[in-house]
Amino acid sequence: MPVLHCAKCGSKLDIKQGGPVWTVLCTGCGAELSIGGKNTDLFDAYDAYTKAIQSGKIPSESSKYFPSKPASTGRKTRKTRKHSKVQSETEIREIIEKGGTSFSKIPIEISSILDAGVDYLVKYEYMPATDAEYGCTIDELVISRQLKSFLKKKGIGNLYRFQEEAFDAIQSGKNAVIAAPTAQGKTEGFILPIIQKLTETIQESFMNPGVRALLIYPTKALARDQFEKIKQMCEKSSLTVSIFDGDVAQTDRRKIYDQPPDLLLTNPDVLHYHLGYTRSQLIPLLRTVKYVVLDEIHLYTGSMGSNVYYILKRLELESGEFQKIGASATISNPKEFADLLFDTDCQLIESTSAKRGPIHFMMFYPEVRSKYGMIVNLVRMLRAGGFKTLVFGNTHSEAEVLNMLLRDIGIRSMVHRAGLPKKYRNRVENQFKSGKLQVLVSTPTLELGIDIGDLDSVVSMIVSITRLTQRIGRAGRKGQESVAVLALREKDPISSFYKHKPDKYFTDVDAAYMEPDNEVVSYYQLIAAAFSNKLHVSTFPKQGKILDKLVDEGLLRIDSDGNVRVANYETAQKKWRSYSIRGIGDTVQIKLDKKTLGERSMPMAAQELHPGAVYLHGGQNFMSVDFKYTPGLGRAKVVPLEDRSFHTRPLYQTFPEIISVNEEETILGLKMLYCTLEMTQTVYGYMKRETRSGKVLERLDLPLPIEYKFSTRGFAFRAPEPVKPINEYIAGKLNQLEGPVMGPAELYGGSFHALEHVIIESSDMLTGGGTREIGGVSMGDSGIIFVYDGSPGGNGASKLLFKRFDEALRRTKTILKECDCKTVDGCPLCTYSYYCGNNNSPLFRYGALDSIKRILEHTETSVDIDDYLGYQPLV
Repeated sequence: MPVLHCAKCGSKLDIKQGGPVWTVLCTGCGAELSIGGKNTDLFDAYDAYTKAIQSGKIPSESSKYFPSKPASTGRKTRKTRKHSKVQSETEIREIIEKGGTSFSKIPIEISSILDAGVDYLVKYEYMPATDAEYGCTIDELVISRQLKSFLKKKGIGNLYRFQEEAFDAIQSGKNAVIAAPTAQGKTEGFILPIIQKLTETIQESFMNPGVRALLIYPTKALARDQFEKIKQMCEKSSLTVSIFDGDVAQTDRRKIYDQPPDLLLTNPDVLHYHLGYTRSQLIPLLRTVKYVVLDEIHLYTGSMGSNVYYILKRLELESGEFQKIGASATISNPKEFADLLFDTDCQLIESTSAKRGPIHFMMFYPEVRSKYGMIVNLVRMLRAGGFKTLVFGNTHSEAEVLNMLLRDIGIRSMVHRAGLPKKYRNRVENQFKSGKLQVLVSTPTLELGIDIGDLDSVVSMIVSITRLTQRIGRAGRKGQESVAVLALREKDPISSFYKHKPDKYFTDVDAAYMEPDNEVVSYYQLIAAAFSNKLHVSTFPKQGKILDKLVDEGLLRIDSDGNVRVANYETAQKKWRSYSIRGIGDTVQIKLDKKTLGERSMPMAAQELHPGAVYLHGGQNFMSVDFKYTPGLGRAKVVPLEDRSFHTRPLYQTFPEIISVNEEETILGLKMLYCTLEMTQTVYGYMKRETRSGKVLERLDLPLPIEYKFSTRGFAFRAPEPVKPINEYIAGKLNQLEGPVMGPAELYGGSFHALEHVIIESSDMLTGGGTREIGGVSMGDSGIIFVYDGSPGGNGASKLLFKRFDEALRRTKTILKECDCKTVDGCPLCTYSYYCGNNNSPLFRYGALDSIKRILEHTETSVDIDDYLGYQPLV
């Protein structure tokens, strides 16, 4: 029987037949419907239930609804059906005691959540209250008297130790990176010494007006949230400050141009645009910059980090050298990343303690229902206990669904996410801050330092411990006991791993990564830099090949002194203007008649918008009817699609070519090659699947396959051949397992294909990026596997995994070994990949497990530069 889910809460439906009557019961929200009829089948019952739910005719925890008159069975229908506990009280109490306290000492409002037993309690940890490590008093600080008085009135009598260290380092002119959790005072750590330095040289601003300190924030919202606090401190020291972003009116821009502020808050997008626009009135103001702060530096991973690297270099062409300061969340490599991004040595200043109340940490796994049903129930119990709660989804759709489900059960909640009107977001923030709103559902927009006041509990969908620490940093700031809940996902390899090894979660601190030599980013950034008329061949010494390419294309020219200038202004400007620093790869516009709905970048655009593809945009279904692509720009034409009964999945191949080997290393007996690669992706067809059951309706080939080539970076290795499970399968000893019938070539190819899937799907635990940051290809039955950066030019994620590959292999083994599925090819909890271009075929779970065991036993293998040629790739 197919697994069907509730249209309201997403939980699994329990559908049973009793005579001519079908009963549909949601295991999450408790909604129930009975339907009878002579020719009624399972899907008729499901459709009737779905229509009744959507029309509001079945409330949660409700009775039955008959769309047509059922046959009488004499059966009484219960209003609700209680869940059986997935854990015993003894098991729950053992987990609690391992977490550092006894059940009897936990407040009843919290113990009732732990003891519910409806969802699987994976981990409980009692985190005692902590105090901060304090430094000097405000009176001891060398700042103005007015600023001292202001800070004291704000209740700040002492600096934290890390703030004092930051003050001293920045005052002495050192480049620095400050690493501390959210809401711990990183802003004061960098702004106080900058204010003092500026007041010491205030005469310069009269003699040579211009911006002297540039504070760069990753989002407009965060910059605006911090602006008022910074402005108040600046005013107490007779300094001026302004904000400059895309929302600033022309009249306000004119004031900034006419009377430049001492400090300017902005974002990378503004700098990228104005530094490439020769007539920008902002550029003269930036030539006086002496201090640059990158706040939330850990967010500049991947290709965005590569762009920021070049933007800072372009800024230096205008301003000359400046002092560089970064502020980061707690990541595993703050100094290494800051050194890379700033291209200089930085002093690391870390906060080792923080002031907060005790936290009850809980990790739950949805054993019998969806993540949505579990989270809604947890929030309901928290509200019953009087907890003011912030709920995090990881995407727009997750946040919207959670908000809808919470409101459906009578909980007043509101949603906060990007894309909503600014006035609406401000209203939501103010209502939550004031206490008028007790439940707020957010995407990662509130993960940053935006002020939303105090709260008592945080419920988060699964993210890394780094990001969870950011999310829960707001709870318990008054010293009260607070609750932090991590909600794992059903049918998810990473959640499955943490279910079996929860302690690993706390050690998986994210590392930030980027690739400064990304060829795609450097191509466009060198064009932008040339517009300054200050670019020299020595500015970017590693990018000689890219400069030569731009010269060969007629876009740039190099004179006899090595100066790089724009050769074809119109074409170069068109190239630069078409480039987005927040998404690289050639752009494909999505067109509905003459209207542009949006855009997607290659290579994902070919997978999602090929002819025949069903594309979801803004909650509406569309079908792509035409796809045209030429290097640099593409267009997909879509039409509305009313039929929601099916969806599509692309069929594609990705073939790697090693251009050069950059690094060799032996890990656990495997010879590993870290390479520059050229990837050729070919989308050749697609599958149509029934939405409600997942059943394959048909397989279709594209009339003209879509091919896309891009350069990137990645690594290659050869996995050892599995032995025992292959022999057992051929001998018929695995006949009791369900799954497809496979021959020898499919068994070997399926083993390596499954191994590649699990490595890629689980990489998020070690890189902190999404699975789309990294791609993988297994080369038929050769055993050769490529792991590569999914972004054109490279994003640094595969290099990070390359350095931690031994741990990645151990986790891959755990996922394969601990899964309890009884199928030859595995399941979504172990070997299946949502993004597989080969329709998850062939896969051989037991062969993958044997191969990984042999790797961990240090079975030696090697791979050479052309060993993979001639094999059929599986992605």
